[in-house]
Amino acid sequence: MLSRYKLNFLLRIFSITILSVIPALYLFEILPAFVLPVWSVVLFFLCHQIQERKVKLSAAIILICLSVSIFFALILFFLKNISAEPFDILYLRFGIIIPFLILQTIFISVATFLFFKKEQYRRYEPIVFFIIFSIFFWGQGNFSMSVFEHPIYAVLFSLTFSLFEIIRLFLSFNFEKKQAGFFALFLPFFAFVMFFVLKNYNESASINHGGLLQPTLFRFDFSDYLKLQSEIKMSDDLVLVTHFDKNFSHNMLRRMYLSAWDPLKGFYEKKAPSENTQITYLPKGKKNILHKVFSMREKVEQEYFFVNLSPSSFIAMDYPTQIIPYEIWDSSKFNGGYKVSSDAIFDFAPDIYGDAFPSGNDEEGLSKEDLEFYTKIDDESFKLVHQKAEEITGDIPDYLDKILALQLYFTEGDFRYSLKPGKAPDGNQLKYFLTEAKKGYCTYFAFSYALMLRSVGIPSRVAVGFFVQPDSEIMNYYPVRANMAHAWVEVFFPFAGWISFDPTTSQLAEGENINIGMNAGGEEFNSLLSEILEKRDEIKINEITEDQNDTLTIGSYIKQFFKNNISIFRLIVILSLLVIFSIYKTTPYLILKFSKNNRKIVLTAGKLFKKKKQNSETVKQMDALIQKAKFAPECTKDDAKSAKDILKKSTKKLIVLLAFSLMSCILFAENIDNIIFEADKAVEAENWERALALLQDGIKRYPQNDKLFFKLGEIYHNKQLYKPAYKILKKGLDINPENSSILYYLSNCASLLNKYEEALDYIKRYLKLVPDDRFAASNYGWLCFKCRRPADGIDFLLSNIARYGENLSVYNSLGTLYNEVFDYKKSKEFYIKAINEAKKLDRTYSASIYYYNKAILESQFHQFDNAIEDAKAALDMEERSSSYMMIGELEQRRNNFVQALSAYVSAAANDDTPLSVLSIINVFLETGHIEKAEHYILNELQNVSEEWIANYGLSVNEFKSNLYEIKKELYIRKYNFEKRRLTLGLLDWIKNLKDKINYKLKYKYYDAVYRIYSIKVASEYKKNDAGHITDTTNTLYTNTSYYHAFKGKGNKSLKYLKKSELIETMFIPESAGAYIADRGVIESDLKMLNEGISKMNPEWEKTALKELYAEGIKIAKKSSQSFYYLYLESLFDLNPAGFLEYDIEFPVKINMEIDKTEKIKISKKKMKKIIASSRFKEDNNSKFSIHVKYHDKTLYFKLLDKNGYTSYSKNIQVDKLDKKNFKTAVNLLVKDIFTFKL
Repeated sequence: MLSRYKLNFLLRIFSITILSVIPALYLFEILPAFVLPVWSVVLFFLCHQIQERKVKLSAAIILICLSVSIFFALILFFLKNISAEPFDILYLRFGIIIPFLILQTIFISVATFLFFKKEQYRRYEPIVFFIIFSIFFWGQGNFSMSVFEHPIYAVLFSLTFSLFEIIRLFLSFNFEKKQAGFFALFLPFFAFVMFFVLKNYNESASINHGGLLQPTLFRFDFSDYLKLQSEIKMSDDLVLVTHFDKNFSHNMLRRMYLSAWDPLKGFYEKKAPSENTQITYLPKGKKNILHKVFSMREKVEQEYFFVNLSPSSFIAMDYPTQIIPYEIWDSSKFNGGYKVSSDAIFDFAPDIYGDAFPSGNDEEGLSKEDLEFYTKIDDESFKLVHQKAEEITGDIPDYLDKILALQLYFTEGDFRYSLKPGKAPDGNQLKYFLTEAKKGYCTYFAFSYALMLRSVGIPSRVAVGFFVQPDSEIMNYYPVRANMAHAWVEVFFPFAGWISFDPTTSQLAEGENINIGMNAGGEEFNSLLSEILEKRDEIKINEITEDQNDTLTIGSYIKQFFKNNISIFRLIVILSLLVIFSIYKTTPYLILKFSKNNRKIVLTAGKLFKKKKQNSETVKQMDALIQKAKFAPECTKDDAKSAKDILKKSTKKLIVLLAFSLMSCILFAENIDNIIFEADKAVEAENWERALALLQDGIKRYPQNDKLFFKLGEIYHNKQLYKPAYKILKKGLDINPENSSILYYLSNCASLLNKYEEALDYIKRYLKLVPDDRFAASNYGWLCFKCRRPADGIDFLLSNIARYGENLSVYNSLGTLYNEVFDYKKSKEFYIKAINEAKKLDRTYSASIYYYNKAILESQFHQFDNAIEDAKAALDMEERSSSYMMIGELEQRRNNFVQALSAYVSAAANDDTPLSVLSIINVFLETGHIEKAEHYILNELQNVSEEWIANYGLSVNEFKSNLYEIKKELYIRKYNFEKRRLTLGLLDWIKNLKDKINYKLKYKYYDAVYRIYSIKVASEYKKNDAGHITDTTNTLYTNTSYYHAFKGKGNKSLKYLKKSELIETMFIPESAGAYIADRGVIESDLKMLNEGISKMNPEWEKTALKELYAEGIKIAKKSSQSFYYLYLESLFDLNPAGFLEYDIEFPVKINMEIDKTEKIKISKKKMKKIIASSRFKEDNNSKFSIHVKYHDKTLYFKLLDKNGYTSYSKNIQVDKLDKKNFKTAVNLLVKDIFTFKL
């Protein structure tokens, strides 16, 4: 049996292994899941071996850390010095993983040797592990368990770890009096602390989800009361998918209404005296809800499928009348669903219901007691809002007009929407909002509006729930995200009921950039919707029915029991009748089979025979046998056998006839074409439920009919649901591999799902069946391009032209393929042919595409003047995002950032891809506007789908590589900025240190991910890389991608750069300069660097020159003072934001002129030191100088260039010149100078 000590150690191994798994859940893109757990086992073995040798604690820790470090160093040295591709990749991957292995080595070795040698530590180690485990999960985004596919996995994971540690905790103590006392005190204290931690965590979670949602275990739900926060954040977590008629998309989806008001609590849930209790939680079974029937209401059915919302939540429009809970299919993505019917407002009729005030008459729908309840307001709040409410509505007689006037006060007045309303000095957030700040989020507007309405006698309440984005609808399904949570106001109208009014303004406060739900859909929603459509026939409905009060009497229970089991009783009755009928029908046949009485057999056969219409000959034979059985003295066995034979022959004919009739009924009862026709009619009417039901039912009836599969797949495809379309079309293709329509659509679906090899195979098979489809032929060429097979595409398209003649789209594809193999002349020839054909046919959209493609060609071959002409021609033909993008890229090349940004913004207006946003971010980064770049990254690059990639010349991995490159560039700039920022005190220093660590770690992470994706891109090209010089395209791009992956790794990158140079310069001689300069940077060779720069285009290659000047500064600083200053001046003239990007100090002379009559609390020497501690460096040899003057409470800064001209000046008002204010002024100066003005 294991001793307590050994069992403790064994459980400890399991616990640490669990802890080792967690980092890989967060960092799955750079850290393989098996690495840390496997390394932890190795470390346990090493620790155990050292412990066996009885080495001292400190010596043991040093020994294992030192030996592991030497081992890692030897591996890196070995991998670094072997020049082979697999070893290069291992060198990169191992270099990324090593920091994690070292940290784990230190943690496990220290903890394990302490466990071995210190009994006191061994006792309390489980508590230490609990703290570490909590820290790991603390960053999980306010109960949003994103590292686990499903919350139940997080629960099981946590419970397993907790179980091990609790057992270990008890194994570590003998529970003497002293230890028992410790636990008696510790456990209540621990529970007390956890209560406050979770309470604070809940509040933080609510703030991070718009101030409305709060966590419930691992899901979210609305709080039953609302508070006004000084600042909130938005989350774009997808919380549910809803399904209803799109004519009701303007309606709010209400979670609950908050009827009662308290100045301390805010609005909270409380039942009005005469009202039924509102339904706030999903019932267990079907439930009917009674309410007064109001005018203008229409029945609308809704379905809700919860993703990140508590499964017990209940949401509905207006007045829910019936709830049907669902038992959904086994899913890791959904945690519940239900159907609800509501009486909802479709169109309000103000001319009928807009005049009369509620009187408290029950017939109106609101009793006198409830009217008083819904107009109740405390005295302090009344004084705050009533005067303004009266001022707005005093001269307005009509009920509705008063309501609208108060609404307009908020929506069209001086109020602005803000996530940062600010903190009220006196703690009264509502008063601060209404009288001073006049900015806030939806809760502020709803509170204020409801209270103003109540102050003038209008019954109102606050409602919380969600809105939907009408544009995000697919087949009447809508995604709902956490940032679409909302608060609004409901106002009562006599005979019409409660009607929603939203007082929240759409005007943003200054400095706010909020994009709420604008990109509500995306790939995640499409994936979830696909699952719903595929699995919804597995939904089960709980037949238990609840009444309004959810109580049952004995009689109603019996009635309910029979109702709930009616199907079973029906089945029993049907089976009983079938048994009786079967006995009746089978008795004659049983007589024929088992009877020994020959007369009885003949007479029974005669009865059965006469029920069937037979020919005259058999009738005569049977009649003779019947007469003999009735009247003859003897009836033999042969007579009985003859009767049975006659009956058997006639029965066979009848069975054949019945079978034929039955088959005819089955085949022609409902024609397949009729199903498709009806489905088409339903699609035309946008009745998606009927269309899908018809086709899904048809497929069940006729599972071997490929037409039904095609029609269903076509509907999914046309609604951009490519995953279910792909699955259903593949099933149809299995039935009929020669169905050309299925092949064509399958090719398109596969392409849009980035399955290019499959798409190419399907279009190839399609073209064998329909060889004269020219557009499909051009598509084949495009897919050859996507699959890195340009030669195959060229051969096919040339033969297609020879066989079928000219075609503009085929010409365009040929131009793209020839560009891919660096045949400039051929590519240009076919693009021009495509353009001319498009112009001849007046197809301006096509001509625009072809001009754009030609611009790409010209740019790739460094014919930049031609490229910009073609880009402008493309724009003249048709305004397309791609044309604006091309103009932006070309303008950015020559540092025309204002024109580039304008072009990118124009592109983004109609761009369904993230490319224009990436370009905007890139401009902001290039010019030093890092806050704007970060805003776009955080707000515009969420929920990005990958379907668009099918129509662009890059792969999924290339896009991700670009995305992570942008992110790493953001965080290195943020780090560099904080590194040189002057701190303004201890707290600011701590914040600065924290930010630097945060930004550096993020940069390292995104840099690692970027390199890994660059290797993946290289692997894609390598699949079709023949490895010799004639296979130009794939060889070049393989080596270019490897160069990007190993950039900054010395000789590892140099060899790939040289391979790329050898190929590209052969086709594009103009690219030689950049290659030579890059080699000069890697080899720290200034001569080579200068040679390369001299061969580059000074107008069109300014982006590349900026990097080369920056790298030249770093090299020349050690070896050549003249080149050092030359590169500094060149970089500053070209783009001063480069100093921030590459963390370069700017050497200047510093001249101070301080008015001695002014009161100053800082010396000139200290001021110079402060300037020299920022991005500037004092250098008397520099040709640049900073002049600082302080006079009349104003600081005057002036930067003079090498020619003595003022390149920058700034005046800053400083009432008191002290160290803190001077640092603040210098920070502003640095930010201003090293930012390119837009």
